[in-house]
Parts: sequence; structure tokens; C-alpha cells
Amino acid sequence: MSHLPERKEKICLNCGAALHGRFCHYCGQENIAPKDSFWHLVTHFVYDIIHFDGKFFSTLKYLLFRPGFLSHEYLRGRRADYLHPIRMYVFTSAFFFLIFFSFYQKEDEIQIKENKDTASEVLEKLETQKRQLKKSLQIPAASFASAQIRDKIKQTDADIAMVKRDSTMADSVKSLPQGGFTLMSFNRNPINKTLATVKEYDSLQALLPKKDRDGFIAKAFIRQNLHLREKYKGDSKASLKAITNKFIHFFPQMLFVSLPLFALILQLMYARRRQFYYVNHIIYSIHLYCAIFIVILSGLWLNSIAAKITHAEQDWIGTVFTFAGFFYLYKSMRNFYGQRRAKTILKYILLLFASMLAMILLFTVFFLFSAFVV
Repeated sequence: MSHLPERKEKICLNCGAALHGRFCHYCGQENIAPKDSFWHLVTHFVYDIIHFDGKFFSTLKYLLFRPGFLSHEYLRGRRADYLHPIRMYVFTSAFFFLIFFSFYQKEDEIQIKENKDTASEVLEKLETQKRQLKKSLQIPAASFASAQIRDKIKQTDADIAMVKRDSTMADSVKSLPQGGFTLMSFNRNPINKTLATVKEYDSLQALLPKKDRDGFIAKAFIRQNLHLREKYKGDSKASLKAITNKFIHFFPQMLFVSLPLFALILQLMYARRRQFYYVNHIIYSIHLYCAIFIVILSGLWLNSIAAKITHAEQDWIGTVFTFAGFFYLYKSMRNFYGQRRAKTILKYILLLFASMLAMILLFTVFFLFSAFVV
């Protein structure tokens, strides 16, 4: 509430409603003079920060030491004394990932190392490629691209002759595709294995009739595999490191997506408890995620302090905080849903199993997405 004097007029300046008191019952605006002084702006800013901090730390105390209590209070409608769950999640997750990416997760530097095969290995690959190309000429669907395939065979023959003539020229062959990390293999057509660039693949697909071209999914994966090989010069480690770096930066988004999915699992598990709606499971999940963020961050900080004192990593600290997180989940379920211990333990195990499957699915989706945006 502002310390400015109340206006004598009993009409809300914001919505025009008749007032009965200092605040508008319709929009909530305070009925004070619209002309603010600089000092009032400063004091209002300071008050808001102190008020936010006060709510945050009092909410934090209940969040950490009374698992499930805040979610139960929200369910009962007691909300004014605590920080709103959405604001709590935004603040804790932003703070967690800011600290995590700044101090605990450094982006790995990508150093591309080109593969160096021996002359005999290069010759073997060239001979294998020549056989695949000749085999692809026998496929009816490849007849439209026969001229391009024959050109590739000629280039392969030229490379074979060059390497046989001078083994030091093994690094100069142009017809061989580079190796490298492969997302998924959809190469049903043998000729696809001999392609070196995305441009070659696109030109080959353009020559084929529509019915013989690769489908949307197969085409996307083949093009991305070729793109990764071109970009990282066939270095599998460099490709995988680039994808992993991108995936780690998508981790906050993945956790945000997992939250409503986690709440949906709870909704299915507690479907017979009619007093709990989906939004109640969402609120419980938000409070749980906030607590886990703080537990993980506390464990990382304590481990860092111990490592500086003892000059060695203390694995037991991570183990203790991991068990603390699992215990917190059980205790919060027991307190919020109010079921007997045996039933809570059973649902706790089912929740862990279902959550693991859901996270595997999300990991796969986000990893593939990371690979496609590298």
C-alpha cells in the first residue's frame, strides 16, 4: 500500500467504478493522487523488493522443511502469505540455471580432427564404393540417375588409379564420403552411402520420380547426417560434442516441458481422488521442481566448498543430496495427497518408473532436435 494521501473523489481513475474504501473492488487500483514524486517512486521500488524477498524467504522455509505444505495451502485457498508458485518457479529456475551454466557447466571447445586413413584403407573403401555404385545401377528406381552414378564410378576409378600410382595421395581423394556421427540410418538406396554432400543428395533426389524419392523423415535424417559430416569434416567426436553442447542449453526448456507431463502422470495415478484437479497436480509439481532445484544447487555449492578445502572431490556429498531429493519426493507425496504409507510407497515407485520413461522420451526428442539445429 502507498503512503500517499487518499483522493477525496470516490471514483476509480482506472476503471471508473464507484469506490467504497481505499482500493477499487473491481480492478484493485489504490485511490491515490496520480502525481508521484521521485522519492515516492524510489521508496515504492525498495518496498516491492523487500516485500518480494520477505515472501520468498518465508515461502522457501516452508518449501524445504515442510514438503507438500505449500501445495496443500494453495489447494485450501491460503495464498496471500506465500509467493505465487509461478513466480517461485521462474525465480528459482532462472537462478539455478544461471549459476549452473556460469560455474558448473562450461561449454566444451570443439576441435575438428580430420580422419587420416592409410593408403590401403582408402583403397579398400574406394573398391567397396565402386561395388555399391555398380549395384545401384541395377535398381530400376536409379535408372533416372544412371548418368550421375556413372560419373561417380569414373571419379572413383580415377581416385583408385591415383592412390595405386602414389600412396601419398590417399588424402587427396574426392569421391569418398567422409565418415562421422550418424543420427539414424535411413539409407535404403545403396547410392546414398556413397554421397559426400547435401548438394549431391538433393541433386540425386531431384532426378528420381516422386514415388521413388525418400520420404520426409528419411530425407531429413539423411540430409542432416551429410550436413554434420560436411561441417565437422567426418569427426564423430566433434559432431557429438556440438550436439551435446546444444542439448545442454535446451535443458531448461526440457524441464519446463516435463513439468506438465509429470503432473499428468500424477493425475492418472490419483484419478480416483476427485478433490484433486489437474491444476492441483501442476502446483504440486512446480513446488517439487523448485525444491529439487534448490537441493541440487545446495549440493553443488557444498561440494565446491569441500573440494576447495580438501583439494579433492567429495562424492559422498552428491550421494547424500541425491537421497535427500528422493526422500523429499516421498515426503511431499505423503503430506500433500494424505494417503497411507504403504499406498504412498507403491505410488512413489510407480511414479519414479513412469517419470523415467517420460524423461527418456523427452531426452530422445530434445537430443534429436539439438542435432537438427547444430
